[in-house]
Amino acid sequence: MKRAASRPDFPLRHARQVRALRSPARQELVDALQAAGPCSIAALGELLGRAPDSLYYHVRALERVGLIVKRGVQRSGARDEALYDTPGRLILDFEPQNASERRDLLALTRSVLRIAERDLRAAVEGGTARYARRADRNTWCARVKGWLTPDELTAVREHLEAAAQLLVQGQPRRGAELHALAFALAPLAPTPRSRSARTPTR
Repeated sequence: MKRAASRPDFPLRHARQVRALRSPARQELVDALQAAGPCSIAALGELLGRAPDSLYYHVRALERVGLIVKRGVQRSGARDEALYDTPGRLILDFEPQNASERRDLLALTRSVLRIAERDLRAAVEGGTARYARRADRNTWCARVKGWLTPDELTAVREHLEAAAQLLVQGQPRRGAELHALAFALAPLAPTPRSRSARTPTR
């Protein structure tokens, strides 16, 4: 089965969905499905470099909260294999309402950043990272801090969304390499010194 060029957004709005994605293994599983399209658990195991038997528990847990769905079956030898996919492009649209939900959201964030660090380390240590600032650069890690108006914050969100769309709609094809993008945008409380430094004099 071939993935459609465009996937509908599937917002994550329930605490149980956020809780299910606290596991890095489950995040990698849904990432693989979103990148590869509908596939069997055996194919998922190959993509992730893991034994298929180790994935069944995670697939069932994600299926229970609606983050994985069945997309038909395919014949494999003498038996049929179920094909799994995500219901769309998974988009976090969740506002925690209590301390437990805030902890779940932070645990999910830690998993995202842990996976990002591991991916970057593997690229650097494996010699595939091109970090220098040139046309073929494929690796980048940075932190930028600055003051934004509401309109400027909107522009930042739109740029991040555009980058996410490029990644999630990409297809395996000649000249294409698999990439991952992780980011964390957060408001910072200004210190008294920085606040006074930014206060215009009259």
